[in-house]
Amino acid sequence: MSPEVKWWFLHGLLPTLVVLSFVGTIAYMFAAAVVHGYLKEHYHDALPPRVDVFMSDYEAAGGFIAGTWYAYRTGAYKRIESRFWRSFFIGTQMLGGISLLSVVALCASFLFWPR
Repeated sequence: MSPEVKWWFLHGLLPTLVVLSFVGTIAYMFAAAVVHGYLKEHYHDALPPRVDVFMSDYEAAGGFIAGTWYAYRTGAYKRIESRFWRSFFIGTQMLGGISLLSVVALCASFLFWPR
């Protein structure tokens, strides 16, 4: 590997992946909680049926993320009448996808880094 590529990776790509992974995940968790609250208040039937988790609260264990992905997979989010909230929902899902890809790329960069 050439020194220029190594420098570009260490000083450009790696910090970008770390920031996207960390900040994107935190922002996604906040946005997913907001979307889940909106869906729970106005479109409660778009969320999955209540799941009992032993010795824990489902929503405290990240159930709001699973709830938003459930609404996306089933297409129930398309019933949201407000243009703002539907756009916010889609943006939240895109943010989650970008965060997921950043984390995967960050892990893969350490797995495939030449020694």
